[in-house]
Amino acid sequence: MKTTEHYYISSNKFSTHERQTKRGRVYDIVFRIVTMDGLEKQKKLSGFRTKAEAKQAYLDFVQSYCELAKGKAVRKPTVVTSTQTVSELITAYIDALGNQNKDSSIYDKRNIFMKFVIPQLGSTRPIDLTKTRLLEWQDKLWTTRNPKTGDYYSYNYLSKIRMTMSAFLSWLSDRHDVPNYLRAIRKPKRRTQKTEMLFWTQEQFNHFISIVDNPTYKAMYCIMFYTGRRKGEVIALQGDDVMSDKIRFNKTYSRKTIDNSPYIITTTKNERSAVTKICAPLQAALKDYEPQAPFFFGGETPIHENTLAHAFDRYIKKAQLPRIRMHDLRHSFVSMCIHLGASVYVVASLIGDTPEQVLKTYGHLYDEDKTAVIQRIL
Repeated sequence: MKTTEHYYISSNKFSTHERQTKRGRVYDIVFRIVTMDGLEKQKKLSGFRTKAEAKQAYLDFVQSYCELAKGKAVRKPTVVTSTQTVSELITAYIDALGNQNKDSSIYDKRNIFMKFVIPQLGSTRPIDLTKTRLLEWQDKLWTTRNPKTGDYYSYNYLSKIRMTMSAFLSWLSDRHDVPNYLRAIRKPKRRTQKTEMLFWTQEQFNHFISIVDNPTYKAMYCIMFYTGRRKGEVIALQGDDVMSDKIRFNKTYSRKTIDNSPYIITTTKNERSAVTKICAPLQAALKDYEPQAPFFFGGETPIHENTLAHAFDRYIKKAQLPRIRMHDLRHSFVSMCIHLGASVYVVASLIGDTPEQVLKTYGHLYDEDKTAVIQRIL
Protein backbone atom coordinates (compact mmCIF):
# COMPACT_ATOMS: atom_id res chain seq x y z
CA MET A 1 0.00 0.00 0.00
CA LYS A 2 1.88 3.04 -1.30
CA THR A 3 0.62 6.59 -0.76
CA THR A 4 2.04 10.01 -0.02
CA GLU A 5 -1.35 11.54 0.73
CA HIS A 6 -2.53 12.46 4.21
CA TYR A 7 -6.15 12.57 5.35
CA TYR A 8 -8.59 13.24 8.16
CA ILE A 9 -11.20 10.84 9.48
CA SER A 10 -14.15 12.03 11.55
CA SER A 11 -14.92 8.63 13.14
CA ASN A 12 -13.58 5.08 13.51
CA LYS A 13 -16.51 3.57 11.63
CA PHE A 14 -15.82 1.10 8.84
CA SER A 15 -17.54 -1.77 7.10
CA THR A 16 -16.25 -5.02 5.60
CA HIS A 17 -17.60 -6.60 2.43
CA GLU A 18 -17.19 -10.15 1.26
CA ARG A 19 -16.88 -10.96 -2.45
CA GLN A 20 -16.03 -14.00 -4.56
CA THR A 21 -13.11 -13.92 -7.02
CA LYS A 22 -11.47 -16.51 -9.27
CA ARG A 23 -8.88 -17.08 -6.54
CA GLY A 24 -11.51 -17.49 -3.84
CA ARG A 25 -13.26 -15.43 -1.22
CA VAL A 26 -11.74 -12.03 -0.28
CA TYR A 27 -12.71 -9.12 1.97
CA ASP A 28 -12.73 -5.38 1.34
CA ILE A 29 -12.91 -2.68 4.01
CA VAL A 30 -14.64 0.67 3.37
CA PHE A 31 -14.54 3.92 5.38
CA ARG A 32 -14.86 7.70 4.95
CA ILE A 33 -11.91 10.10 4.77
CA VAL A 34 -11.41 13.82 4.15
CA THR A 35 -8.60 14.96 1.87
CA MET A 36 -6.23 17.80 2.72
CA ASP A 37 -8.28 19.96 0.33
CA GLY A 38 -11.40 19.37 2.42
CA LEU A 39 -13.05 16.89 0.04
CA GLU A 40 -14.91 14.05 1.77
CA LYS A 41 -14.89 10.74 -0.07
CA GLN A 42 -15.04 6.97 0.37
CA LYS A 43 -11.84 4.98 0.76
CA LYS A 44 -11.65 1.24 0.06
CA LEU A 45 -8.85 -1.22 0.84
CA SER A 46 -9.36 -4.43 -1.14
CA GLY A 47 -8.52 -8.10 -1.51
CA PHE A 48 -7.74 -9.43 1.98
CA ARG A 49 -7.99 -13.16 2.78
CA THR A 50 -9.69 -12.67 6.15
CA LYS A 51 -11.71 -10.04 7.98
CA ALA A 52 -8.91 -9.76 10.52
CA GLU A 53 -6.38 -8.88 7.78
CA ALA A 54 -8.77 -6.29 6.37
CA LYS A 55 -9.25 -4.68 9.78
CA GLN A 56 -5.49 -4.63 10.40
CA ALA A 57 -4.93 -2.97 7.03
CA TYR A 58 -7.48 -0.31 8.02
CA LEU A 59 -5.72 0.32 11.34
CA ASP A 60 -2.33 0.55 9.62
CA PHE A 61 -3.70 3.04 7.08
CA VAL A 62 -5.30 5.24 9.74
CA GLN A 63 -2.21 5.26 11.94
CA SER A 64 0.11 6.06 9.05
CA TYR A 65 -1.89 8.52 6.97
CA CYS A 66 -4.84 9.91 8.97
CA GLU A 67 -5.66 12.14 11.89
CA LEU A 68 -8.92 11.85 13.81
CA ALA A 69 -10.88 15.12 13.88
CA LYS A 70 -13.66 15.47 16.43
CA GLY A 71 -16.94 16.62 15.00
CA LYS A 72 -16.73 17.90 11.44
CA ALA A 73 -13.57 16.78 9.70
CA VAL A 74 -11.59 19.70 8.33
CA ARG A 75 -8.28 20.01 6.56
CA LYS A 76 -5.21 20.29 8.73
CA PRO A 77 -3.32 23.54 8.00
CA THR A 78 0.18 23.24 6.60
CA VAL A 79 2.80 25.33 8.35
CA VAL A 80 4.36 28.00 6.14
CA THR A 81 8.11 27.98 6.50
CA SER A 82 9.87 31.25 7.25
CA THR A 83 11.68 31.12 3.92
CA GLN A 84 8.52 31.02 1.79
CA THR A 85 7.52 34.30 0.19
CA VAL A 86 4.32 35.60 -1.34
CA SER A 87 5.91 35.28 -4.77
CA GLU A 88 6.72 31.59 -4.24
CA LEU A 89 3.27 30.84 -2.88
CA ILE A 90 1.60 32.65 -5.79
CA THR A 91 3.39 30.20 -8.09
CA ALA A 92 1.97 27.29 -6.07
CA TYR A 93 -1.48 28.91 -6.14
CA ILE A 94 -1.43 29.34 -9.92
CA ASP A 95 -0.39 25.70 -10.31
CA ALA A 96 -3.31 24.66 -8.10
CA LEU A 97 -5.76 26.46 -10.39
CA GLY A 98 -4.96 24.18 -13.32
CA ASN A 99 -8.03 21.94 -13.01
CA GLN A 100 -10.36 24.67 -11.75
CA ASN A 101 -9.98 27.59 -14.18
CA LYS A 102 -9.82 28.03 -17.93
CA ASP A 103 -6.47 29.01 -19.45
CA SER A 104 -7.71 32.54 -20.14
CA SER A 105 -8.68 33.00 -16.47
CA ILE A 106 -5.31 31.71 -15.25
CA TYR A 107 -3.61 33.99 -17.78
CA ASP A 108 -5.47 37.04 -16.41
CA LYS A 109 -4.78 36.15 -12.78
CA ARG A 110 -1.09 35.53 -13.44
CA ASN A 111 -0.81 38.94 -15.13
CA ILE A 112 -2.54 40.65 -12.23
CA PHE A 113 -0.12 39.09 -9.76
CA MET A 114 2.89 40.01 -11.92
CA LYS A 115 1.79 43.66 -12.32
CA PHE A 116 0.08 44.55 -9.06
CA VAL A 117 1.09 42.13 -6.31
CA ILE A 118 4.59 40.72 -6.75
CA PRO A 119 6.35 44.10 -7.30
CA GLN A 120 5.05 45.37 -3.96
CA LEU A 121 4.54 42.22 -1.89
CA GLY A 122 6.48 39.46 -3.66
CA SER A 123 9.33 39.26 -1.13
CA THR A 124 6.99 39.53 1.86
CA ARG A 125 6.39 36.53 4.11
CA PRO A 126 2.71 35.53 4.35
CA ILE A 127 2.70 36.03 8.12
CA ASP A 128 3.66 39.67 7.50
CA LEU A 129 0.54 40.34 5.38
CA THR A 130 -1.03 42.33 8.19
CA LYS A 131 -4.02 44.62 7.88
CA THR A 132 -1.70 47.62 7.80
CA ARG A 133 0.45 46.11 5.05
CA LEU A 134 -2.57 45.23 2.93
CA LEU A 135 -4.05 48.70 3.44
CA GLU A 136 -0.83 50.18 2.09
CA TRP A 137 -1.03 47.85 -0.91
CA GLN A 138 -4.65 48.80 -1.61
CA ASP A 139 -4.00 52.54 -1.24
CA LYS A 140 -1.19 52.36 -3.77
CA LEU A 141 -3.29 50.25 -6.11
CA TRP A 142 -6.10 52.83 -6.16
CA THR A 143 -3.64 55.58 -7.16
CA THR A 144 -1.88 53.56 -9.87
CA ARG A 145 -2.13 54.81 -13.46
CA ASN A 146 -2.14 52.76 -16.64
CA PRO A 147 1.34 53.31 -18.16
CA LYS A 148 -0.12 53.11 -21.69
CA THR A 149 -2.82 55.76 -21.28
CA GLY A 150 -1.74 57.70 -18.19
CA ASP A 151 -5.28 57.32 -16.79
CA TYR A 152 -6.32 55.72 -13.54
CA TYR A 153 -7.50 52.15 -13.89
CA SER A 154 -11.27 51.69 -14.01
CA TYR A 155 -13.15 50.91 -10.84
CA ASN A 156 -14.23 47.56 -12.26
CA TYR A 157 -10.64 46.57 -13.04
CA LEU A 158 -9.43 47.65 -9.60
CA SER A 159 -12.21 45.57 -8.06
CA LYS A 160 -11.11 42.60 -10.16
CA ILE A 161 -7.50 43.00 -8.93
CA ARG A 162 -8.68 43.17 -5.33
CA MET A 163 -10.93 40.12 -5.77
CA THR A 164 -8.03 38.15 -7.30
CA MET A 165 -5.81 39.05 -4.36
CA SER A 166 -8.54 38.15 -1.87
CA ALA A 167 -8.98 34.72 -3.50
CA PHE A 168 -5.25 34.09 -3.12
CA LEU A 169 -5.32 35.16 0.53
CA SER A 170 -8.29 32.85 1.15
CA TRP A 171 -6.27 30.02 -0.38
CA LEU A 172 -3.43 30.87 2.01
CA SER A 173 -5.87 30.89 4.90
CA ASP A 174 -7.33 27.50 3.98
CA ARG A 175 -4.04 25.73 3.35
CA HIS A 176 -1.49 27.56 5.49
CA ASP A 177 -3.53 29.05 8.33
CA VAL A 178 -2.61 32.64 7.36
CA PRO A 179 -5.39 35.12 8.22
CA ASN A 180 -6.99 36.94 5.28
CA TYR A 181 -7.06 40.49 6.61
CA LEU A 182 -8.22 41.87 3.27
CA ARG A 183 -11.73 40.69 4.17
CA ALA A 184 -11.76 43.23 7.01
CA ILE A 185 -10.60 46.11 4.80
CA ARG A 186 -13.30 48.18 3.13
CA LYS A 187 -13.03 48.61 -0.61
CA PRO A 188 -12.70 52.29 -1.63
CA LYS A 189 -15.71 53.90 -3.24
CA ARG A 190 -15.91 54.63 -6.96
CA ARG A 191 -13.58 57.49 -7.85
CA THR A 192 -14.90 58.30 -11.32
CA GLN A 193 -18.26 58.24 -13.04
CA LYS A 194 -19.27 55.10 -14.87
CA THR A 195 -18.50 55.43 -18.56
CA GLU A 196 -21.47 55.65 -20.89
CA MET A 197 -22.30 52.51 -22.86
CA LEU A 198 -21.63 52.96 -26.57
CA PHE A 199 -23.71 51.38 -29.29
CA TRP A 200 -24.99 51.95 -32.82
CA THR A 201 -28.55 51.99 -34.07
CA GLN A 202 -29.47 49.60 -36.85
CA GLU A 203 -29.39 52.54 -39.28
CA GLN A 204 -25.83 53.40 -38.25
CA PHE A 205 -24.75 49.78 -38.61
CA ASN A 206 -26.36 49.56 -42.06
CA HIS A 207 -24.32 52.57 -43.15
CA PHE A 208 -21.15 51.07 -41.67
CA ILE A 209 -21.61 47.67 -43.30
CA SER A 210 -22.25 49.30 -46.69
CA ILE A 211 -18.68 50.64 -46.50
CA VAL A 212 -17.12 47.23 -45.70
CA ASP A 213 -15.79 45.81 -48.99
CA ASN A 214 -14.20 42.62 -47.61
CA PRO A 215 -16.70 39.69 -47.66
CA THR A 216 -15.03 37.97 -44.68
CA TYR A 217 -15.09 41.06 -42.47
CA LYS A 218 -18.61 41.93 -43.60
CA ALA A 219 -19.92 38.48 -42.63
CA MET A 220 -18.13 38.55 -39.25
CA TYR A 221 -19.33 42.04 -38.30
CA CYS A 222 -22.87 41.10 -39.33
CA ILE A 223 -22.82 38.00 -37.14
CA MET A 224 -21.66 40.08 -34.17
CA PHE A 225 -24.32 42.74 -34.72
CA TYR A 226 -27.25 40.42 -35.53
CA THR A 227 -26.54 37.76 -32.87
CA GLY A 228 -24.89 39.78 -30.10
CA ARG A 229 -22.21 37.13 -29.65
CA ARG A 230 -18.67 37.95 -28.52
CA LYS A 231 -15.92 38.27 -31.13
CA GLY A 232 -14.10 35.21 -29.75
CA GLU A 233 -17.22 33.09 -30.29
CA VAL A 234 -17.47 34.30 -33.89
CA ILE A 235 -13.78 33.75 -34.62
CA ALA A 236 -14.02 30.19 -33.25
CA LEU A 237 -16.90 29.16 -35.54
CA GLN A 238 -16.29 26.06 -37.64
CA GLY A 239 -17.99 24.90 -40.82
CA ASP A 240 -20.72 22.76 -39.27
CA ASP A 241 -21.62 25.50 -36.76
CA VAL A 242 -23.14 27.74 -39.45
CA MET A 243 -26.30 26.23 -40.93
CA SER A 244 -28.83 27.57 -43.40
CA ASP A 245 -31.12 29.05 -40.76
CA LYS A 246 -29.15 29.01 -37.50
CA ILE A 247 -25.68 29.26 -35.94
CA ARG A 248 -24.38 27.13 -33.07
CA PHE A 249 -22.17 28.92 -30.53
CA ASN A 250 -20.42 26.47 -28.19
CA LYS A 251 -16.78 27.59 -28.12
CA THR A 252 -14.57 30.66 -28.11
CA TYR A 253 -11.15 31.76 -29.31
CA SER A 254 -8.54 33.29 -27.03
CA ARG A 255 -4.91 34.35 -27.28
CA LYS A 256 -4.59 34.16 -23.50
CA THR A 257 -2.65 30.91 -23.28
CA ILE A 258 -0.43 29.63 -20.50
CA ASP A 259 1.78 27.42 -22.68
CA ASN A 260 2.83 30.09 -25.22
CA SER A 261 0.53 28.70 -27.91
CA PRO A 262 -0.62 31.35 -30.42
CA TYR A 263 -4.28 30.72 -29.51
CA ILE A 264 -6.63 28.29 -27.80
CA ILE A 265 -10.21 27.20 -28.53
CA THR A 266 -12.24 26.55 -25.37
CA THR A 267 -15.82 26.51 -24.17
CA THR A 268 -17.72 29.79 -24.10
CA LYS A 269 -17.35 32.27 -21.26
CA ASN A 270 -20.41 30.94 -19.43
CA GLU A 271 -19.77 27.31 -20.40
CA ARG A 272 -22.96 27.36 -22.48
CA SER A 273 -23.89 26.01 -25.87
CA ALA A 274 -26.62 27.85 -27.78
CA VAL A 275 -28.21 27.89 -31.22
CA THR A 276 -29.27 31.27 -32.60
CA LYS A 277 -31.70 31.75 -35.47
CA ILE A 278 -30.35 33.71 -38.45
CA CYS A 279 -32.39 36.85 -39.22
CA ALA A 280 -33.04 38.01 -42.79
CA PRO A 281 -30.29 40.72 -42.94
CA LEU A 282 -27.72 38.22 -41.68
CA GLN A 283 -28.83 35.59 -44.18
CA ALA A 284 -28.28 38.09 -46.98
CA ALA A 285 -24.78 38.94 -45.72
CA LEU A 286 -23.77 35.26 -45.42
CA LYS A 287 -24.87 34.52 -48.99
CA ASP A 288 -22.00 36.68 -50.26
CA TYR A 289 -19.40 34.79 -48.19
CA GLU A 290 -17.57 31.63 -49.25
CA PRO A 291 -17.18 29.38 -46.15
CA GLN A 292 -13.77 27.97 -45.23
CA ALA A 293 -12.71 24.96 -43.19
CA PRO A 294 -12.03 23.87 -40.56
CA PHE A 295 -12.53 27.43 -39.27
CA PHE A 296 -15.48 29.11 -40.98
CA PHE A 297 -13.43 32.33 -41.06
CA GLY A 298 -9.74 31.74 -41.76
CA GLY A 299 -9.50 28.13 -42.88
CA GLU A 300 -6.60 26.27 -41.27
CA THR A 301 -6.14 28.91 -38.55
CA PRO A 302 -8.66 31.40 -37.16
CA ILE A 303 -8.43 35.07 -38.10
CA HIS A 304 -6.32 37.05 -35.64
CA GLU A 305 -8.52 39.31 -33.52
CA ASN A 306 -6.14 42.27 -33.94
CA THR A 307 -6.45 42.03 -37.74
CA LEU A 308 -10.22 42.11 -37.39
CA ALA A 309 -10.13 45.03 -34.94
CA HIS A 310 -7.77 47.15 -37.06
CA ALA A 311 -10.00 46.68 -40.10
CA PHE A 312 -13.02 47.61 -37.96
CA ASP A 313 -11.41 50.94 -37.00
CA ARG A 314 -10.50 51.70 -40.63
CA TYR A 315 -14.06 51.16 -41.80
CA ILE A 316 -15.44 53.33 -38.98
CA LYS A 317 -13.24 56.23 -40.08
CA LYS A 318 -14.28 55.73 -43.68
CA ALA A 319 -17.97 55.66 -42.69
CA GLN A 320 -17.48 58.74 -40.47
CA LEU A 321 -19.40 57.16 -37.60
CA PRO A 322 -18.88 57.54 -33.83
CA ARG A 323 -16.10 55.16 -32.80
CA ILE A 324 -17.16 52.06 -30.86
CA ARG A 325 -15.34 48.83 -30.05
CA MET A 326 -16.18 45.55 -31.72
CA HIS A 327 -17.59 44.40 -28.37
CA ASP A 328 -20.04 47.30 -28.58
CA LEU A 329 -21.72 45.51 -31.50
CA ARG A 330 -22.98 43.17 -28.75
CA HIS A 331 -24.40 46.18 -26.89
CA SER A 332 -25.92 47.40 -30.14
CA PHE A 333 -27.72 44.09 -30.66
CA VAL A 334 -29.11 44.14 -27.12
CA SER A 335 -30.25 47.74 -27.52
CA MET A 336 -31.99 46.85 -30.79
CA CYS A 337 -33.73 43.83 -29.20
CA ILE A 338 -34.91 45.83 -26.19
CA HIS A 339 -36.39 48.54 -28.38
CA LEU A 340 -38.12 45.85 -30.43
CA GLY A 341 -39.83 44.71 -27.22
CA ALA A 342 -37.77 41.63 -26.30
CA SER A 343 -37.92 40.52 -22.65
CA VAL A 344 -34.81 40.25 -20.51
CA TYR A 345 -35.08 36.45 -20.67
CA VAL A 346 -35.13 36.40 -24.47
CA VAL A 347 -32.18 38.80 -24.66
CA ALA A 348 -30.19 36.72 -22.17
CA SER A 349 -30.86 33.54 -24.15
CA LEU A 350 -29.87 35.15 -27.44
CA ILE A 351 -26.51 36.50 -26.23
CA GLY A 352 -25.60 33.55 -23.98
CA ASP A 353 -25.80 35.41 -20.67
CA THR A 354 -27.95 35.37 -17.54
CA PRO A 355 -31.03 37.56 -17.04
CA GLU A 356 -29.37 39.01 -13.93
CA GLN A 357 -26.30 40.07 -15.88
CA VAL A 358 -28.42 41.53 -18.68
CA LEU A 359 -30.37 43.65 -16.19
CA LYS A 360 -27.15 44.74 -14.48
CA THR A 361 -25.49 45.75 -17.75
CA TYR A 362 -28.43 47.04 -19.78
CA GLY A 363 -30.96 48.08 -17.14
CA HIS A 364 -30.74 51.75 -18.12
CA LEU A 365 -31.96 50.85 -21.62
CA TYR A 366 -35.07 49.29 -20.13
CA ASP A 367 -35.62 52.49 -18.12
CA GLU A 368 -35.59 54.51 -21.35
CA ASP A 369 -38.23 52.23 -22.84
CA LYS A 370 -40.38 52.60 -19.72
CA THR A 371 -40.29 56.37 -20.15
CA ALA A 372 -41.26 56.06 -23.81
CA VAL A 373 -44.22 53.85 -22.91
CA ILE A 374 -45.51 56.31 -20.30
CA GLN A 375 -45.23 59.18 -22.77
CA ARG A 376 -47.37 57.30 -25.29
CA ILE A 377 -50.25 56.97 -22.83
CA LEU A 378 -52.86 59.59 -23.74
